[in-house]
Amino acid sequence: MRFIVLFLAFTLSFQFLGCYALRKKFVRKRKKETPPPLYLELKEYPKVPTKEMYDEYYLFVRGWLDELIKTIQEATSSKRQKKCIDEALQNLEQIIYFYNQEGKEAIEPLHKELVSIREKVYNPYFITSQNSSYYIRKISKIKREFEKNFSYEKASLWLKTQ
Repeated sequence: MRFIVLFLAFTLSFQFLGCYALRKKFVRKRKKETPPPLYLELKEYPKVPTKEMYDEYYLFVRGWLDELIKTIQEATSSKRQKKCIDEALQNLEQIIYFYNQEGKEAIEPLHKELVSIREKVYNPYFITSQNSSYYIRKISKIKREFEKNFSYEKASLWLKTQ
């Protein structure tokens, strides 16, 4: 009788307590991954924009506008079109940072047009066969105007000197 009572007490204790503690004791623990150490190299950048920096951003804007025209012509993925317009706008905004107030006023119409095109590109019904040629012409016009009026030689009047 004693044996049966002990056996019942033992089984009931396992029933109520469960086997979680036993399982936890014998299950292998995961190793924590330590990320590789991060080394930062601080670099001093010039406060005055240089010709090389301006030329880089200028070429980036032209290249991304070319790529946008190409993606609209070929009717490639909308994700690629969004990437192109975002990069073109980002680089144009970097160029705007180089300008004084007069230069910012000169480039503002182009920036506004690109922002309006960006809103259209993010519209899910952006490109249809009827309006793709319209947007290609519009972006080409913006690109030509940008190349004509904002090369380094012409824009050097507007660059910040401090």
